[in-house]
Amino acid sequence: MAEWKIEKTDAVFRTGIFALKKLTCSHPEKEDRHDFYILDTPDWINVVALDEAGDFIFVVQHRLGTGMRTLETPAGLIEPDEDPLEAAKRELKEETGYEAGSMVLMRKLAANPAIMNNFIYFFLAQNCRKIGAQRLDAAEDIEVQTFSRDDVQNMLADGTINHSIIVTALGLYFMRDAAIIP
Repeated sequence: MAEWKIEKTDAVFRTGIFALKKLTCSHPEKEDRHDFYILDTPDWINVVALDEAGDFIFVVQHRLGTGMRTLETPAGLIEPDEDPLEAAKRELKEETGYEAGSMVLMRKLAANPAIMNNFIYFFLAQNCRKIGAQRLDAAEDIEVQTFSRDDVQNMLADGTINHSIIVTALGLYFMRDAAIIP
């Protein structure tokens, strides 16, 4: 299988958080040219956070893409030149007011390699303790809630947690907890 060769890249549209780019490509074996479109966006972090009692720390946000309130783990964009671990610590503190006793990377995954060029870094934060108030951005309105392990598993099973990235984050956590992945 041969890889497409990018001949030209054009920015079609830019926003503060992503750019739509058109890639004009040729295929070396098919002798075919085709335009592909990708979203150029910064990498993200996502944090599965457990407090000192072992309860999961979640955030509730109204998401305009679906028009729904969603139950999520803390997450956000990695700032330019920011280390992913530092971004995870920052987002946890900003969105929840909690600080982790320890934090480790569970996995780095491609967000959606068909149309996006970024990665998501999934972290596990343990022994989190409340150290202050939330420090939200102007466009954020976030409610913090904690849930037991059983509650989280039930909400995954019944579809209450329906955000695919959050389902992935929790899947990584439960596979790690079951020693299926390191």
